Amino acid sequence: MSIQLGDPLLASVAGWWLGISIGLAIVVVVVILVMTIITLAHKIAGQATTGSRAMLDAYANTMAVWRLRDINRSTTGIWRAAETARKVLEGK
Repeated sequence: MSIQLGDPLLASVAGWWLGISIGLAIVVVVVILVMTIITLAHKIAGQATTGSRAMLDAYANTMAVWRLRDINRSTTGIWRAAETARKVLEGK
């Protein structure tokens, strides 16, 4: 039994090999894309962690400003109460 060039069996086997090759190429492309996505996601996660830490540092560093605001409000209240008391004592 010899297989000739125009034999349908040879065409069928060639079709299988072509299909397997195309499927393998698609799988390789998908694996490359998934690995790229995973690598970029890992990089983004690292940057998000760094950004989150920086935001916490900024919060800690600016907390004094908010405390100063509260002190200013208290001081303003004390000042107004003192002015009111002075006016009452002066009889105005």
